[in-house]
Amino acid sequence: MRVIFDARHLQTVSRTRGIGRYSRSLLAAFARRAPPDVRWTLLRLATFPPAEPQQLPPHDDIRVLRPRRPELAMLALDAAMLSVELAGAGSGTVYHSVQLGLPALRRARAVLTVHDLAPLRWPGHYLRWPHVRIGHMWQYALAQRADAIVAPSEATAADVVERLRIPRERVRVIPEAVGEEFAPPPRAEASRIARERFAVPARYALYVGQFDPRKNIDGLLAAFTRAAADDPDLRLVIVGDLGKLATHLYDALGRTRAPRERVVVTGFVDDATLAALYAGAECLVHAALLEGFGLTPLEALHAGTPVVGYRTPAVQEVVGDAGLLVDPADPAALGEALASLLASDTLATDLRDRSAARAALFSWDRAADETLALYRSLAR
Repeated sequence: MRVIFDARHLQTVSRTRGIGRYSRSLLAAFARRAPPDVRWTLLRLATFPPAEPQQLPPHDDIRVLRPRRPELAMLALDAAMLSVELAGAGSGTVYHSVQLGLPALRRARAVLTVHDLAPLRWPGHYLRWPHVRIGHMWQYALAQRADAIVAPSEATAADVVERLRIPRERVRVIPEAVGEEFAPPPRAEASRIARERFAVPARYALYVGQFDPRKNIDGLLAAFTRAAADDPDLRLVIVGDLGKLATHLYDALGRTRAPRERVVVTGFVDDATLAALYAGAECLVHAALLEGFGLTPLEALHAGTPVVGYRTPAVQEVVGDAGLLVDPADPAALGEALASLLASDTLATDLRDRSAARAALFSWDRAADETLALYRSLAR
């Protein structure tokens, strides 16, 4: 069996985001499993910087040319160009696209991972430019012809069935996990790193993620403002790539009552620093209104850090009873939950004690095995 895996997102800005982590972790798990019946081919970008060194299965490459602008490279022209570039892939070949990258014409079987359908929930933000809107609509139409859809949660699977009108039997739920590179240090060491790198005192709540509308930065800051009124030593540490979406963060800081002097914005940090920030935090505050999976809550659980967030379906699947989740329809509930957690050592200890068992339910090796089984079922 031949598998062509779309590894292009390891070379773009996506490499540090969820899609890049998904690709990197899944490929590393494939390398650990080393299935002898699979011949691997990685789809690469010829004109982009090479991917960072990482654990990969033995493979050959297909190098493709794309414009330098990612939104054009991955959407508007992609389906037509892939039809030519993958024309030689026939029976016995499975092509796996990890993010809206299916060819318009193909003979190989096709698997598409759909992480979420946020563009269809907030088109005014994600699809406001005509070429981006056309590219997404074209790829969503092609997704309806995929042989299988991989969804990271039951919530995303339900969204795919409802919004893309894909039969449920063609959607496979394969949860994601935390990568092996995520290694939180002991809490005392984590606190030292936070203090020395970012001048953060002992007590801080943590946010990790992007700043687009679904992340609900206004809700995050409102929750912190409520809790900070009861806890004068509390800080909010915000970790995320300060690219073009950072304007949403700074606009929210300007229009809310959040005490700006108690908010620390770190920008992007490496994996070791991120793990330390998780381990030293009082809790992770997760105010997102939509997630396809809930990777940052899972990272917090892996670090033994309580999660306070909204009870959205995908996050509920990840956190279960190991976090403090509240109704997203109640704007004040997140701040009250955060204040309650910070005021109760008993509650915080209980959630920390539950976190390890919950985090252990998610494994990249298990995800790789289930994905390989899907490939084999299609290649027969």
